[in-house]
Amino acid sequence: MKSSPFEKLTEDAAEVEPPSYGQIDEPPLVIPPLDLFKTAGPPVCSTVTQDQCIAHLKFLAALADLRDNLTNIKGLFNINDPDPDVFGATTHEAFARVKEKRWAVYTARAADRYTTWWQKCIQSPRRCPKRRDLQDGSYDSITEHKTFYWSPKAMPPLDILMVWHAHMLNPRAFLEDCIRGGAMGFWTAGFPWEIINSCIDDQTIEYNAGQAAVARFQQKTGLPWDNLKCSSKKPLGCPSCKHELSVPWTEARMSYPLDEAFNNCRGFADKNFQTTCPVCNFQVTHESLKIEKFRKDVRAFWASDVPMPGTFYDIRGVPKAVSVSSRKKRQSIFPNRLIKAIGTVLLSQTDPTDNDCRTMAALRNRLQSSIMSRDIMRKVNPDSGFYSLWPEEKVAFRRMMARYWDNHSPFALDLVGAVIRQGTFVQKMDNIDWLHSPTVKATMDRLIRKYEVFFQIMAQNPRNMAVPTLDVDLAWHTHQLSPSRYFDYSIFTTRQHTRVPNFIDHDDKVEETKLSDGFEWTSKMYKKLTKGDIYSECTCWYCEAIRAPDLSDGIFISQSTSRAREAAANLHNRPDISSNPDKNPHISAHSAVPAETKKTRSGFNPRYVKHLKLQSNYQKSRRRAEKRDRKQGNKEQDRASDASLHALPMVYGYPIYVPCYAPYVADPCVHSNAYASNPGCMSFVSGAHGNCAVGTCGGSVAAGGCGGMGGGCGGGCAGGGGGAAGGCGSGGSAGCGGSSSGGGGGGGCGGGGGGGGCGGGGC
Repeated sequence: MKSSPFEKLTEDAAEVEPPSYGQIDEPPLVIPPLDLFKTAGPPVCSTVTQDQCIAHLKFLAALADLRDNLTNIKGLFNINDPDPDVFGATTHEAFARVKEKRWAVYTARAADRYTTWWQKCIQSPRRCPKRRDLQDGSYDSITEHKTFYWSPKAMPPLDILMVWHAHMLNPRAFLEDCIRGGAMGFWTAGFPWEIINSCIDDQTIEYNAGQAAVARFQQKTGLPWDNLKCSSKKPLGCPSCKHELSVPWTEARMSYPLDEAFNNCRGFADKNFQTTCPVCNFQVTHESLKIEKFRKDVRAFWASDVPMPGTFYDIRGVPKAVSVSSRKKRQSIFPNRLIKAIGTVLLSQTDPTDNDCRTMAALRNRLQSSIMSRDIMRKVNPDSGFYSLWPEEKVAFRRMMARYWDNHSPFALDLVGAVIRQGTFVQKMDNIDWLHSPTVKATMDRLIRKYEVFFQIMAQNPRNMAVPTLDVDLAWHTHQLSPSRYFDYSIFTTRQHTRVPNFIDHDDKVEETKLSDGFEWTSKMYKKLTKGDIYSECTCWYCEAIRAPDLSDGIFISQSTSRAREAAANLHNRPDISSNPDKNPHISAHSAVPAETKKTRSGFNPRYVKHLKLQSNYQKSRRRAEKRDRKQGNKEQDRASDASLHALPMVYGYPIYVPCYAPYVADPCVHSNAYASNPGCMSFVSGAHGNCAVGTCGGSVAAGGCGGMGGGCGGGCAGGGGGAAGGCGSGGSAGCGGSSSGGGGGGGCGGGGGGGGCGGGGC
């Protein structure tokens, strides 16, 4: 009988000291030979191999080098270094902002190039399922598709690989885009590790796909291989008259103060993009392009019977044929029925020549009026006498709308934001630098087993948010880069524990304080399942504070708590464990985003309150440890100092002050005014930008966020204890830009509205 992953992990821990996470020798070291044709075993009961994780580390190192090299090119995209005479004491921060803006523009260009590559080399629109196909029993097996086989000459440039990588790390969105694009062979094939690994030099970590790949890419796409050789102008069709426009990628005029550094820029990759069509005088903005995307999808619905985005799978992320005989069984395709009833009216109302509906907020209001109309709902659900939306219909509507908030690309999410958020994880992996450790294979073996325990926690607790450590996240990401295997494993494992198949998502937006709460809960569950193992092998002040409540003194101490307490104390005696938060695999916070709420608008700061609580826990932990040391006559151990509570994070190589900074908070490298759409913020304020229509969200929605119950995993979130902030209702998960939370559903749940966008001009 096969032992469970946590039993195996515990047995190994008892036999040998776990491999060093922090043990790093000076480079250069030759990366061990990798067998990337070998899989871990049957997809339903195995995850990834050591070699796949090492190849992933190597790829991430190439991305880290790419960002470092690009951001240090002086004058790139005409974004010049700041003048110290102008910025004075804030010059370091100004330099960091300039580097961020260069990377933001480069990433926007990369996402645009990825779109062209997708359209010219990957998608087959004729294979996109029609509405009638969603009702056919054969749709249940759409994920069982013949795979596409990669060849070295088919490899794209590194910047496109970077965007593809970030796209795949949003599993449900990537699945939907592959279904809509008729690219299921591409989905089944996954990331071609063997070819990518062979293209990256072991010593220099430089990516070179060869001349055949360069020639093929340029011939197929019409683009130069090098991102920097693309035009400084972006071709763009006017939404009103279809005249071909040519707009600058950025104007990149840095202004003062730094909080408004690039607010006055009007380029396509800038926050406040704006241009006027010389033919029809239509003002083109990011908002008008989102409306045009919606109109395009509605026209495709009417002309070609193409389902609306967000309707290709059920509430748990599983593509499943719907029954037309019962309203209950066709809730996931509610948006299709709604658009069928009001589509022609919507096309008229959103016509570019009409000034009545030019923003997403205006479109939301139109849809809200339709949902509240009994006459319209009678047409949408003619066989039902109940005209209010049912729980899963609300989720389906929000999932559709999430495709348009802050996103005018043809994909299910804003890929620029996805790349930027993944960049946080890339930098963390680069800092830890396992790639040059002589124990890298043993480390990969251990983190894979740890990941299997983590997945069990998610599968067993679909209504709680499980948050990964950095080592677990590496294995989790690697698994998702084989989409078909990850899908099969997720379906099989969740069905074992809940009898209901669930495609666990990896949504990369979670409100930061909820992420920390989820991390604390996950640490407790991991200790319980492994009978006393430490989840985060780190001695920084934050990890000490997280462990403190669970390991506190008490009258009755369980065996697992006693073992965990001893393991935590021993961490301070291990030479490979550091109190430096950048050198150990603690919480993976690349999904963390700050959330605007009514309370933050009135001056109440959740980050500050959380920081005070963690500080208190940490001080208690120190006092208890010092007391135990004195009793046992032990010498004073190396512990995180109080100064580390106020350490300055490094932002593009510069130490920058961030109030209440801690390892769980949003990446200080991300500032909203550097991007067209803010990659690091959600609004939970009812009525704010990014929030859905009144009537599509409420406490009765038992399935959670847009992602569905147990599925909207933001950085490891498998659900939301009482509701979803940015999702819907109670007891679910947050998907589509939401984040899980306890209580009554932040983000407007229970009051109308929801998270998922950046709101009210406050971000």
